[in-house]
Order: sequence, then structure tokens, then C-alpha cells
Amino acid sequence: VEEHGSPGRSSAESWRKAYTSWGGVCIVWMLPAEKKMDDKVAKAMYGDMADAGVPRKKKEAMCSWCFEQAVHFFIKETSTWLCDACKGRTAESPKAPDCMARLEGSGKGSAVCAKSKGDWEDLLAKKKQAFSKPRNLTKIRYEMTRESPFRHLAQKDGLIRPFVYLTSMSCQHRSLMAIQLGWCPMAEEGFGDAHEESWSILSKKGLGLRARCVGGLNKINPFAPLLDWVGILNHVASTMYVPSYMSWNDEFQCEKLTPQEGKEESVLVHSRKVETFEVELMDKVSKQQRSKMNRVQVCTVAQLMTSDNLRKLMAIQQARGVERHSVSLFAIDSCFLQLARDKHLAKGQDADPVQGDELVTAVATFLSNMVEGDIEMFDEAGLNEIKRPVPESILNANFEPLWLTLGTLGMKPHSTMARVLPCIILLMMQKEKLRMAQIDITSPEFSKGSSKGDV
Repeated sequence: VEEHGSPGRSSAESWRKAYTSWGGVCIVWMLPAEKKMDDKVAKAMYGDMADAGVPRKKKEAMCSWCFEQAVHFFIKETSTWLCDACKGRTAESPKAPDCMARLEGSGKGSAVCAKSKGDWEDLLAKKKQAFSKPRNLTKIRYEMTRESPFRHLAQKDGLIRPFVYLTSMSCQHRSLMAIQLGWCPMAEEGFGDAHEESWSILSKKGLGLRARCVGGLNKINPFAPLLDWVGILNHVASTMYVPSYMSWNDEFQCEKLTPQEGKEESVLVHSRKVETFEVELMDKVSKQQRSKMNRVQVCTVAQLMTSDNLRKLMAIQQARGVERHSVSLFAIDSCFLQLARDKHLAKGQDADPVQGDELVTAVATFLSNMVEGDIEMFDEAGLNEIKRPVPESILNANFEPLWLTLGTLGMKPHSTMARVLPCIILLMMQKEKLRMAQIDITSPEFSKGSSKGDV
């Protein structure tokens, strides 16, 4: 908490009365000078949820992005809909009234209705099978270490570090990342193969993480070099935190790696230089979110951080090798905002304040790697009863807190950086999940094929 600055003081009663949610970000009307989410951004992200007292236009239907029966909210500003399960842009399908078409491009002409395809039932069954596969640490290690053509491509292109993290994720998390980047993974031939899915997320032409981070004239230059992992991180860091009138060293303590240095570091599964860069970038994201929270929210989180629940949570993480708490602090803020939003939607201004046991349960679930026992390890922190969705649901990826983060940061939904940043954050979170699972990415078993050792 000290890292994010001193929050100031406010009484417990004012905390209780101050909550008025605006699309997931609690606005304190008693503090008009505090920062608030821009009207257009809030409405674009949450539709009529952004207007207090206005009924939300919604419908329940099958989503052509995530193949889930989900609620879809109408977004007036764009005349499109938003799937509440996967946050994909949808439109009403004229061919199947009980299905919402996915918008793969900018216009409604790009709408694709899953139920209008002859193989939609096969794809639905394939999705359920892939999502229902049991996960354990042995299988995670196997996917992180096994050889495949896609692993060799990742190694060759300097994307091996994020590739290994992606292979350790659940199929639900990878599917959610693909949807955020702009395609339906269930319709891909390689769906269900952790390595092929991971390689698509990184390299898919025009849509993958690498393609989304190409800027300037390189977008139309067919001879532009392909970005490696350091190149991707440089693009995100520069776009978000280094304005044109400032230099790199004005914003970052770590030195900016040259293209040649980046190429050398990117072929390594573990590099201390890249690790340092990633940590500082995640620190900035976490602090930026905290800076957008108002005084009452910051004070409330500061009070909750002194509770036995949160102190035990941090102690358990530290005992399992989590040395820095950037990701934990980010998760705490994100989950707090979600809980406050949900409570307000349920009871309005009479909503009860967020409690320590509620917050620690939300954080433990948010940081879950969907492996048996990875939530239960925090039982000593006083968890509430865990209510998980059915195994074949994409809701197990628990994207809602991260979606609200995009609103807190004022990002336009489905803009390029709003597609890229969640993927970067999920990769940074995956590092912490592996540490808590006692999987050490610096171990030689994960560095097969690296051109040189750890540096």
C-alpha cells in the first residue's frame, strides 16, 4: 500500500454511504474533485449500466464467440452488443434468433453466426471436451517442457518466454485471450492443443499479440522485422507510459534494450533483464490503476490490507516464493472494484462495504490457475465458500476484474491497446501463479532449445 501512496483519512460511515457504481468503477459523489471515468468510455464498456437508474437493454442468447448461453448488453454508442461472459462484440443474428453473431471486424458486415454453420454442434462439443480436461501440476509441467513444431517456431522468433507461460495456462484463459485479440478459437483447427493455441495467440497474422503491437509505417511495410518478446514489451511500455515529449529514462529505471540486445534476451525462457523489465511494467500498470481510484476507495483498500485475511494471504504467497507483490496489489485493487460494483448493482447506495473475507476469496479465485488445491492453499486466510462455474464454462477464466481495470484506466473497449494489455497482464499474472504452484521458470527443464544459458 505504501508503494501506491498514502490514501488519506475518511470515516467508516462515509465509506459505507459513498459507493455509487458507474460501470464497475465506484464513483464518490461526495468527492467531486476526484477522477471519474469518462462518460463515453463508461457507456461503451458497460452500456446502460453506466447510467444510474436507466434500465439495461439486454437479452440472453448463445454467443458465437465463446459458445456460451450468456447475457448480452446493448451498447447504444456503437449499436452493437457485448457478451457478458467473454466480452466479445456481438450483433443480433437474422438467421438464429436464439444466437448472437460475433463481430470479427469493425462493421456489422463481418458478423458470423455460429448456429448458421453446419458444424456448430461439433464445435460446441469440442469446446466442452477441451474445457473439461482435468488439470494438475504434472500436466502443466509436461506442456511447458514438451517438444513441438510450435515450440521451435516460438524459440526461433524470440517468443519462447510468453509461449511457455501460455502453455501453462488453462484452455479457458487462452480462449479468452484469443477472443480479446479478435478471433474465435473454437473455430480453429488446432483448438485443444496447448502449443498450437499458444502459438496462434502470439503470431496469428493481423490479429495475434505480435501483430497487434506493430506501429507506425511498419503496419504497411511487408519487409518490417517481426517483433520478438522484448519488442512487444517495448511497444506496450512506450505506447502507455512514454509520451513523445519524454525519454525512456524519464519513466523507466531499467535500461531500454536495443533491438540486438532484445533479440539475444528473447530467445531465453528466463532472462534477468527481461524479468526486471516485466516487473517494472507491471508495477506501472498497478500504480496507474491505483491512481485512478478515488480517495474513499484507496482508504477502504488500505483498511482492508490491515485485516487478518489480507495479511495472511500475502504471507502465504511470500512463503511460496512471491517476492514482490505488484501482481497481488493489482489483483486486490481489481477485485475490490468488482466487488464494490456488484454490491452496488444489488443494493444501490445501501450496499454494505466490502469485507476482508470477501476480498481475499475474490483475489484467491482471480489468481487461480484452475488446478485442484490452488485456491484451498489460502484457506488459512479465511476464505468464503467458493462457487465455481461448471468446468466447461469460459467464466472460469474470471475475466471480469481485468475488464473493469480497462474501464478504470479509461481505455476505449476493443481498441488495439485494450486488446493487448489484458494479454500482457494475464502473462504477468501467470508468472505469479506458477511461483505459487512451486514451478520455477528458471529451472533448466524449461529452457530446452535455448541458444545460451541464463544471463
